[in-house]
Amino acid sequence: MERKKDRNNVKIYFVIILLAGVFLFAGNRAASSHSRNLVVSDYESELEEQVFAKVVKIDSVVPDPDDSTMNIVKFHAVITSGEQKGSVVQAVQHAYKKNETMPPMVKERDRVVLGKLSAGGAAEWAFENFDRIGQIAVLFSAFLLLLFLLGGKKGLSTVLSLLFTCLSLFYVYIPGIIAGYNIYGLTVLVCVFIIGISFALSGGLNRKSLAAAAGCAGGVVFSGILCKYMESVMKLTGYYNDESSRLLQIFGQGQLDLKALVFAMVTIGALGSVMDVAMSIASSLSELAHERVVTRRDLVKSGLTIGKDIMGTMANTLILAYIGSSLVMVLIYGASRYPLFQLLNKEEIIIELLQSLVGIMGMLFTIPFTTAASSLLLGRAEAAKRRPISDRRYGESTRGQKK
Repeated sequence: MERKKDRNNVKIYFVIILLAGVFLFAGNRAASSHSRNLVVSDYESELEEQVFAKVVKIDSVVPDPDDSTMNIVKFHAVITSGEQKGSVVQAVQHAYKKNETMPPMVKERDRVVLGKLSAGGAAEWAFENFDRIGQIAVLFSAFLLLLFLLGGKKGLSTVLSLLFTCLSLFYVYIPGIIAGYNIYGLTVLVCVFIIGISFALSGGLNRKSLAAAAGCAGGVVFSGILCKYMESVMKLTGYYNDESSRLLQIFGQGQLDLKALVFAMVTIGALGSVMDVAMSIASSLSELAHERVVTRRDLVKSGLTIGKDIMGTMANTLILAYIGSSLVMVLIYGASRYPLFQLLNKEEIIIELLQSLVGIMGMLFTIPFTTAASSLLLGRAEAAKRRPISDRRYGESTRGQKK
């Protein structure tokens, strides 16, 4: 019986993965078929002339005759990417002697990024930056290993869920925006996909996952509506920093809805915390309904109690996460000695505050949404299958006494 159940679960997982793959493939094809030629700056086009390499020998280190604060480092490196992979080339680095804000001097066996420059008609390679992808790959591998060791099959489901989430954003969502699709519609579509695939893989196809998905959807919808309303009330433009200006230069004036991007930022930012809260409450109530007979009123009362414990820590988590991500910007404005209310009124700060508050309020409203969905789906259905713990524990002895 157990083996048959496992085989059915494998089939269900296979179908879920297949449907997710179809969505990703169809979404990417649709975005690619409407791709646009964007205006790319000269700086970005230089990326095409860059290669990854490994330093094999330091040839010389001499002071820069034009700048006493720098050294000129000449070295040989072997190219590890692109058409010239395996070629040994000579490169140069202008390294600062004492400047912690700039890359340090290269050493043998360092992995670096080289840019091809032209000087006096002769091509040479120049140090651009250190290659840090390898270290991130090692850290990510350690993360996956911990998931497998601590989570087992659930860890594998988590990895698959994370993979599909990232693919939906970078393989469908971003190309869709570049292709000119409606950002509001894309945001809703991708959020629905992420909610569905995440809960289906992590929790399985059951009432618990359905309750969590329903509560999560309610919280995200509330966040989106609130964001759109506040955007209208506060008359936000979406044009609030250098990145916005750069986007308009790339896409062209009138070709990108910056207000819709603000909506997307707030909604997708709120999605993570909302999913966490929804699954925590639905999982707790599912275990409660599984252990003993409970009425819907009992589940509602328990869900709200659990939610009260969650909201305190989650609210702090969200606030600290948003403050941490924007700390540099806050320090810049703080050091400029802006008057407090003028500082808070800047659109750049307002959008950060909006993202924080909408995310927290979406999380708060997820609690009653998930509790209501769980009570409807888990209360009577589970209660009909289970007896109270006292009956199960002492049932045999009781029947023996009656006899």
